[in-house]
Amino acid sequence: MSKVPERLTTARLTLRRPVTSDAAAAFTWASDAEVTRHMGWPTHKTIDDTLAFMSFATGEWIEKGVGTYFIEYGGRVVGSTGLHLFNRHRAMTGYILRRDVRGQGIATEACRAMVELGRSLGIARIEAHCHVEHVASSRVLEKSGLQFEAVLRRFLVFPNISRRPEDVRSYAAVMD
Repeated sequence: MSKVPERLTTARLTLRRPVTSDAAAAFTWASDAEVTRHMGWPTHKTIDDTLAFMSFATGEWIEKGVGTYFIEYGGRVVGSTGLHLFNRHRAMTGYILRRDVRGQGIATEACRAMVELGRSLGIARIEAHCHVEHVASSRVLEKSGLQFEAVLRRFLVFPNISRRPEDVRSYAAVMD
């Protein structure tokens, strides 16, 4: 795989590798129970939770050469996306955004950039999953160029909803 850029730009966004000084901005969305309700990780209770995530993100970049991208919009960090490799042919993407910037096409623009990045790297399949009840995320993924494939029953634990696995809608972009 070729070298992955640590910074990407779209029409309105800068997507970049996170740095430790971003922790306070990330804590803003990671500690918001409404924002994290449909995430596969628990709402952050302290900044230490966010710092642990930042350490994980750094490790992923070191180990795999790609990972989490923070989303800058209007000069501030407002969320994250990423390209998370399973292997050199298959990756996962997704997003999270601060509440105050939802509904502006930011998530769609960021996820589209991840699909394009994957395509440029020769990745054959990029996947994303969302909770079956999270209709807004389904729309974002579809507008980002991923196609609905299936409902996967009892597939993923959403710890802010239940301790039991929940159903997800599975999406993918398959490159030709």
